[in-house]
Parts: sequence; structure tokens; C-alpha cells
Amino acid sequence: MSRCGSAGRRADGKRLAPVMGGLVAALRRCGELDVSDEVAAALVVMSPATTDRRLAADRAAMTLRGRSHTKPGSLLKDAIPIRTWAQWDDAVPRVRRDRPGRP
Repeated sequence: MSRCGSAGRRADGKRLAPVMGGLVAALRRCGELDVSDEVAAALVVMSPATTDRRLAADRAAMTLRGRSHTKPGSLLKDAIPIRTWAQWDDAVPRVRRDRPGRP
């Protein structure tokens, strides 16, 4: 069942159920899905809700854990200014351009 879910690019049961007949046939033809005729027939007539229940464990294993997947480091800490309780000197003269190509 997980092969059909990954072949459907993580589609939900409502989108995966209508194409399950062609998908099971194609996966069996390519040798990616080795099941009996009875199991293939059961996969084709499976309801969308049952498809979602059967794929829930595989989808949970594919989800990323944690809030962020970047490694903590000091390179960005020094590069990103953070406002603290102390006042910043924001009055820095800057060049303003109203139109491209003109100073």
C-alpha cells in the first residue's frame, strides 16, 4: 500500500482512490508491486477513508520532526542585528533613488 501512496505523491484517499485501478495495474506490470489477484482487486475497490487509514503510518514516518531543520551556528547570529533594550543609531545617511538610472 505504501508504494501506491508514494507513487501518488502523497495524495489523500479521495484523489488516490479513482486512479487506484490504473496505478495498481501499472505497478504490477513494472514489478514494483508483487501481490495476488485477490489483493489487487481489494486495492482497486478500497474506499478513500480506508486508503487514508492504511497510509497513515507510512505518512507519519515521512513527516519531518522538529520546528527547524537548520543546524544552530554562530555565523548567522553575528550577521543578523537584533534590537535590544539599548537604542540603535538609526540616523545613518543613505542614498535615495526615486527612478532607476538617476542619482
